[in-house]
Amino acid sequence: MYISNVSIENFRGFHEAKNIELNENLNIFIGHNNSGKTSIIKALQILFDTSYSKRLTINDFSRQISIDELKANPPHITISSVLKESKGEKEYSEDIVLVSTMLTKIERPYEAKITYEFFLPEKEIEDYESTMTAIVSKNIEEYWNATVITRLNIPS
Repeated sequence: MYISNVSIENFRGFHEAKNIELNENLNIFIGHNNSGKTSIIKALQILFDTSYSKRLTINDFSRQISIDELKANPPHITISSVLKESKGEKEYSEDIVLVSTMLTKIERPYEAKITYEFFLPEKEIEDYESTMTAIVSKNIEEYWNATVITRLNIPS
């Protein structure tokens, strides 16, 4: 089994949904500073590293969002990945057992999908909206401080 892609939305430098295709064997990330290489690795850590803390910080949210967007909807993060059966993998391998509850395609080659979503609980939406309405500022940091730190309980 291998990770065939990772999709990232509203995580760090990835505001718009971005789908990164991966190869079965070796993948190398090359790019300028702040192009997203570390963000891809962190996104994969969130999905697959059980020892990695899933607790996000304010810096994990895409900051490429306008005040109007922030006022209209609470910020959210979505990270997902598709896992595919490797070439030459034995039928009923340990890998398929590991992902059996995430299967999206059961015929060979099988596929599974894992998704991590961080969002404001529905019961908090009304409070979020009233907080956003109360702020009358052109400084987006005031909105972030009110939403992310207070409402989403994220450390700064």
